[in-house]
Amino acid sequence: MPKKTRCALTSRPPRAERGKAAGDGAVLRRAPFSENPLVGARGQRTQQRILDAALKVFGEVGFHQCSIDSITTLAGCSRVSFYQYFSSKEDVFRHLGAQVARQLNASTDLLDPITADDAGWAGLRAWVHRYADIHDRYRPVFHAFAAAAESDALLTDDSTRTAQRYIAGIQSRVADPALPNRELDAVVELFRGSLGRALDDLSTLASAAPHAFSRSHLLDSFTDVVHRTIFGLLPTVNVHEHRGRRPPKLAFGPIMRAAMDHDLASGAPELDGRRALRQLLAAAHGVFAERGYHGTRVDDIVDAAGVSHGAFYRYFKNKDDLAHLLAAQAMRKVSTTFTAIPDLTSDDQSSRAALRQWLRAYNRAYARETAMIRVWADAALQDDSLTEDSAAVLDWGRRRMVHFLAPQAFGDPEVDAIVLLSLLDAFGVRERPPRTVNAALQIVERGFFGR
Repeated sequence: MPKKTRCALTSRPPRAERGKAAGDGAVLRRAPFSENPLVGARGQRTQQRILDAALKVFGEVGFHQCSIDSITTLAGCSRVSFYQYFSSKEDVFRHLGAQVARQLNASTDLLDPITADDAGWAGLRAWVHRYADIHDRYRPVFHAFAAAAESDALLTDDSTRTAQRYIAGIQSRVADPALPNRELDAVVELFRGSLGRALDDLSTLASAAPHAFSRSHLLDSFTDVVHRTIFGLLPTVNVHEHRGRRPPKLAFGPIMRAAMDHDLASGAPELDGRRALRQLLAAAHGVFAERGYHGTRVDDIVDAAGVSHGAFYRYFKNKDDLAHLLAAQAMRKVSTTFTAIPDLTSDDQSSRAALRQWLRAYNRAYARETAMIRVWADAALQDDSLTEDSAAVLDWGRRRMVHFLAPQAFGDPEVDAIVLLSLLDAFGVRERPPRTVNAALQIVERGFFGR
């Protein structure tokens, strides 16, 4: 389901800016601003003020629309001061990423042994809570990571190394898991990717229904699912119910309704002039996927489609109008796969095979549309009215997962459905190898159904 794109782990500063600063927290002034690069407490406060301002700007406008001027204005400093500490906005983002990585690693280092008893559950729940606090503090970094990584390979490399350490750190603390080690690492990797998504989904749903869901209940549910996946169903340890009134059904807003109506109209039998529309849609999908929302112009789309600007404006008011349509198409294609999710009322090999086949089909459908779902997320940063539609689409998926979880004889399906939805999104974002498909299967069977 659509949402803002996010990462689970970020990176470190460039190697040239590591060294003593990485060891004792000292701040280094960039050459050639001073013969002595080390600065004192005042310089550290200035650098942190710039980082705090950048974090806010990244959250408000995204990575691509963020500028050095907008950062320095909010930080109350000059561009000269900025360049004493950072070479570019990419450099600022790396430093923010380094802060996230350090805090996540420190949180994992504090993780107590994960055992099959109440103490093990409590230690895991405490770690989940710490992660949620870090995610809330640095939400713009998580959301903007994919866009920043497009122009900065160092981010991707360092993020991969940090993620590997992170996964290994969690796995090393699991005591006597019911899963073999070769399966446990893939399971931990999927959970790593889904926790931030679950928190984002909760935030989006809460924007439309503020009192319908509880953050604490979501974290309990997430911890239960992880613990059940690792150790199996233990009713007195990893089952917590918080049943209340059923959350309200969220209705689609005018933007999504108009885009879906346009989507249906664009699929009508081809009439005079409709060929240009089909060319525009096909070309725009490719251009948006390659250049992203902010990097795409109407000129790029019409050039790729081989049509005139007049043909473009015959069907669309602007780039946003076209982006909304393509995003609606992507969401419809992904959502359609939810209707085919198999019934798991029985626990047999045929049900297991059906679920595995469905997971593969869902992965293919979602991976093909990931770029357009990102377009929606980037557009939503510029248009708050899209949040209402994002919440409605998420709620549709959540309610479908509640229906899927109906055979579950424990837990709280209304909240567990958010965890399941986030897991499927983390799983579907790119094409997965068989080991990851098997990990998703294990989580659904063991974590959600206790089998």
